[in-house]
Amino acid sequence: MADPHIKCELDILDKLTVILYRSAFTLVAIIMAVIGSETNAATPFLVMVALLASTTVHIYDKRFRWLIQGAGLFAAIWFMAGLWQPLALGAALFVFSALSIKEYFCFKVKALLLTPIVLAGFWFCLIFNVLNIAIGFAVAGAALLAFAAFSKWRMPLHFDIGDKSRYQV
Repeated sequence: MADPHIKCELDILDKLTVILYRSAFTLVAIIMAVIGSETNAATPFLVMVALLASTTVHIYDKRFRWLIQGAGLFAAIWFMAGLWQPLALGAALFVFSALSIKEYFCFKVKALLLTPIVLAGFWFCLIFNVLNIAIGFAVAGAALLAFAAFSKWRMPLHFDIGDKSRYQV
């Protein structure tokens, strides 16, 4: 996770991954806002955005980075294999839950800690076919993810990278 006090020199790949990561947060907020009960149509987009976010995340500790990247990859493979689609959706939502916790540590905004609960509530309501409540959770999730995206876009790009020497391979 980045340290905003350290300003390292960013190359083109650093800038690209930061922009893609922030774009993923923006896209998932938009998708969650319009998802409604059309989860079958939205699942491919959520999986794609989760894969994008998980592959461009900057976290020093490789265990957490690999966990998030593994969940994004699992969501994509599970979806493309045509297996139980709600599990692919759940893995994609897990990615954004984990990333919201990561961003909580960056911003120290307690509201971001609600994101995993809200996204899990959304997923469980979909699984148990309680669509009216699922829509409410989707809207709340969209608001939390939009807040995270807005906060990310306000920061300089180097805040996401931090000290390059601290990344574990």
